[in-house]
Amino acid sequence: MSAGQVTRQVGDFTVTAVSDGVLYTTHDVVLGVDKDDSARLTGVPYGQQLPLDVNSFLIRHRGKLILSDAGSGHTMQPTLGKLPQNLRAIGADPAAIDIVMLTHLHSDHSLGLVDREGRAVFPNAELMVHEVEAAFWLDRTPQDNDSERITRNSKAQRTVTAPYRDRIRRIKDGEVLPGITATMRPGHTPGHTNWLIESGGERILIWGDIVHLASVQLARPEARLIYDVDTDLAAATRAKVLDWVADERLTVAGAHIGFPGFGRVTRSGDRFAIEPA
Repeated sequence: MSAGQVTRQVGDFTVTAVSDGVLYTTHDVVLGVDKDDSARLTGVPYGQQLPLDVNSFLIRHRGKLILSDAGSGHTMQPTLGKLPQNLRAIGADPAAIDIVMLTHLHSDHSLGLVDREGRAVFPNAELMVHEVEAAFWLDRTPQDNDSERITRNSKAQRTVTAPYRDRIRRIKDGEVLPGITATMRPGHTPGHTNWLIESGGERILIWGDIVHLASVQLARPEARLIYDVDTDLAAATRAKVLDWVADERLTVAGAHIGFPGFGRVTRSGDRFAIEPA
């Protein structure tokens, strides 16, 4: 088994975590938590870089190759963009991917859709994205009061999805593929989506960016990040999802909760923790 992948069996689904690399940020992206508290919880002193694993998930089911999120591509940080090579290392050529399910349209989940020449990295794949997410980033007329972050991301998303334009499937909540159900979990982005995989009495929830910094946002679910489009809604959604997965003892697969990103959430009062699944 490669260091870039870890596999779990969920009924007749095989779900493999595949690393895109590590994104480095700082405590300044955390909102609503004192910087000293953030430093204590993460174990990283204020002023030093915070590492965030960036995970995608390859799903094998009935001869199909389905990828949840496309990685960061080549324009963000040199420590990112490793997804294509890690897919090849486990025998999944990007050209063989049938479907790319996008939890949301943010750079570290979607810029990997294209290569340096702007060509599709997954040339035979259908893109699946929630209709609310697509409408916000791909269709919406820019507004005068849009933040610079929203303006920049809207332009980027229109660029990286352009090679797939005739094969984007805009989905609603509900079963989108046999055994895979979509649920919109808004806040981080307007159409941020979770994928629940169910088979043979087993379940796993691919939850995208419900949590970025597990050490902070599980102990302090009210903590928001500057990447959230609607910080209040993101915090409310996080609290709701954490309650649900803790009650259900669901295995979760997170983009940023350390590699490989699989775990189970436990609760103590209004605080949470994650343990290996």
